[in-house]
Amino acid sequence: MAAMSDTLEISFLDHVTGNAAYSAPSAVYLGLTTSSGGFTDGNTGTEVVGNGYQRQAITFGASSTSSIASNAAVTFPRSTAGQGTVYGWGIFSGQSAGDLLYHGMFSSSRAVLVDESFYVASGAISLTPSGAMQGHLFQNWSNLTLRNVSWSMPAALYLAICLDNGTEPSWHDHASNTLDSSDSYNDKRKAGLINGANETYGGYQRVKITFNSASNGTAAMATSTTRDAGRWDNSAARSTTWDSTNSRLTNYGKTVLRNWTDRVEFPIVPNTYDFVVGGATTSSGGVDYTPMSHVEVGGSLYTISNGYERHYGYAADYKIFDAETGGNLLFQGEFDPLVQVNDAWDVLRIPASDIALVAA
Repeated sequence: MAAMSDTLEISFLDHVTGNAAYSAPSAVYLGLTTSSGGFTDGNTGTEVVGNGYQRQAITFGASSTSSIASNAAVTFPRSTAGQGTVYGWGIFSGQSAGDLLYHGMFSSSRAVLVDESFYVASGAISLTPSGAMQGHLFQNWSNLTLRNVSWSMPAALYLAICLDNGTEPSWHDHASNTLDSSDSYNDKRKAGLINGANETYGGYQRVKITFNSASNGTAAMATSTTRDAGRWDNSAARSTTWDSTNSRLTNYGKTVLRNWTDRVEFPIVPNTYDFVVGGATTSSGGVDYTPMSHVEVGGSLYTISNGYERHYGYAADYKIFDAETGGNLLFQGEFDPLVQVNDAWDVLRIPASDIALVAA
């Protein structure tokens, strides 16, 4: 089991949130500790000292998404006198002084007597992802810190939710007027529906988030930005004049960016289909509305029975990506219990404190 030091945790969080790029050391060094609990996150363990001891350079093979391991044996100089019992190891940014980066325990302790060399086999020092960190993030971060392989800070971060069926709600690409059609059930009955060129409904989109500089191993959310999609043409001004040609309001509203500091808020999902393709007309407040009976997906119309509601369902997980659509998954966590957003017009709100990033 290995862990990042407090110092490296701060660098990690600042790098991944775009607050400060991490400058990796050109080489890393293996050190030994005689503390029975090993080195601590705050580097308070007792390192071997004197009697011929010196940290030794250690190298690592290319990281995968699930692990990284040393790729050459490390042999310490012969001791000129007993050095005590070695319990754990640390990886440092310098042969002397420098920062503790990672630390862990050997599978068994060993006393180093006079005229002995402490030997660490190739592959004996290894690290795996921990906490909410996902494979892509682990691979790039470990290659950066242990092999000095360049990895630029993500340009932006986006929060996604995952339903209890394991997928994100359907999303709408306004530019191309297409849907994510990986789940036809959600496309037709849940959030993110579209109909017609240059039109959009309020519905699911990933929410852009920013974080404050890290402190005490945690990066708190600074802001979230909800792209609250208007009902109709986003390029036109808001107008509630009735459009008799299309049997709808001329333009219910434009896209609005809303910034929050106390929460992440996903857009409202309305419960009726306001564009006429068929169905019975109803009246409300002196205005006629016709529920939409079809939804356009990839140029084809699919029948929707009147009364189907659009909602998020049950949110099981949250995910943080480096892109608004697609992109690389960086962090993932669970909602316990599930977040129920099962009513039309519900807004999914997540407190900012639930989105704080923790290094491990």
